[in-house]
Amino acid sequence: MGAVTDFSDAIRHDSLFIQSYENMGVAKYYLQDYTGAISDFTKALQLNPEDYNTFGRRGWAKFKLQDCKGAIFDFTKAMEGSQDKAQYYVVRGQAKYYLKDYAGAISDFNWVVNSLSGDRSQRSQALFWRGLVKIDKGVKEDGCSDLLKSGKLGNTKGLEIFEIYCK
Repeated sequence: MGAVTDFSDAIRHDSLFIQSYENMGVAKYYLQDYTGAISDFTKALQLNPEDYNTFGRRGWAKFKLQDCKGAIFDFTKAMEGSQDKAQYYVVRGQAKYYLKDYAGAISDFNWVVNSLSGDRSQRSQALFWRGLVKIDKGVKEDGCSDLLKSGKLGNTKGLEIFEIYCK
């Protein structure tokens, strides 16, 4: 809680100090004060609407509060300026999955699976979630194949779900 107090003091001294809002938002996020984090990230974005990292951070906080539409908006904005788009495609795909936008979710997961920019963990997550989407859509064999591939990339949850739904 000390970090939040320190950043609040910095803002009292300079209400246009963007980094204080961003850092306070991060501190609140880790304290699981997602609403407070969103407020701080929003203030930082009002001062600098081109900060794509802050869009990503705010998207994560919205996602934690199950504001999937808001998270999708923020992750999409974050991708405009991010070098690491794969992380945002994975979580944006999850948000679309929760909204039952299966075509959109699969599109996001496919981007990660087929992209050279995603790392092993991100591809594993994309395969896991794509497998769940396919199973939900009734394409069980393809979904199980994705879960197994996810597991082979190190996602133990993929193997657990494979054992439950695919054996």
